[in-house]
Amino acid sequence: MSEVKEATRQQEAQALAAGNGSGGRELVRMTDLSKVFLTEEVETHALASIHLEVREGEFLAIAGPSGCGKTTLLSIIGLLDSPTAGEYRLADVPVQDLSPSQRAQIRNREIGFIFQAFNLIGDLTVYENVELPLTYRKMAAPERKRRVHEALERVGMSHRTRHYPSQLSGGQQQRVAVARAIGGSPSVILADEPTGNLDSVNGEAVMDLLRELHADGATICMVTHDPRYAQYAGRTLHLFDGRIVGDERSDAAHELEEAGFEVD
Repeated sequence: MSEVKEATRQQEAQALAAGNGSGGRELVRMTDLSKVFLTEEVETHALASIHLEVREGEFLAIAGPSGCGKTTLLSIIGLLDSPTAGEYRLADVPVQDLSPSQRAQIRNREIGFIFQAFNLIGDLTVYENVELPLTYRKMAAPERKRRVHEALERVGMSHRTRHYPSQLSGGQQQRVAVARAIGGSPSVILADEPTGNLDSVNGEAVMDLLRELHADGATICMVTHDPRYAQYAGRTLHLFDGRIVGDERSDAAHELEEAGFEVD
């Protein structure tokens, strides 16, 4: 009986550890990964000796100065780019064994993208922008409609379905971009400087939205150069010159560890 209580105690501690999701399945595993960009005159080592694990339910911030490899790392996680060397497994599937069409299918079904520049299509309405990724799945129209409305309701933009991006503020456009990312119920959301084009008020609103999504179970990997926004995550990975120089959990996770709980 005492063993059951102790196991329950440990599970509750892990769930409280600032959303570290340590009890979830492993989504991302990188082993000795590197990325080198070659030109006629220059060889640029964007990433070197990257060892990384991300579990289901984590909110991971990837921080560091400009040019340190943050976006390159996120692009490889999102199958938008490939490593030069090393191994990358996504949901225990070796990425290097995937064909281009398989990679595209996984991006569409398993990964939600949020970009700094929003990347909405200007001649499509809000509704159509959120619906577009779902059409590539050959999803039935009623199901697409349900998912789009649920996603827009989730981000507080259901009253703007017929508007075009040019009719929205920057903060509203980014909310639509978040709706597009979550409409397909992805396994992981990748956010590349999601507040970079926003003022502080709208930036904090978007970060509050991401925090709410994480509290509801979303797995999020976010690139940021702003320490204020990195604090929203339960774990922060620090990059410098393409290498991981720090991997920190939130204060809540540290406090639980010090109290005797196991937080992986």
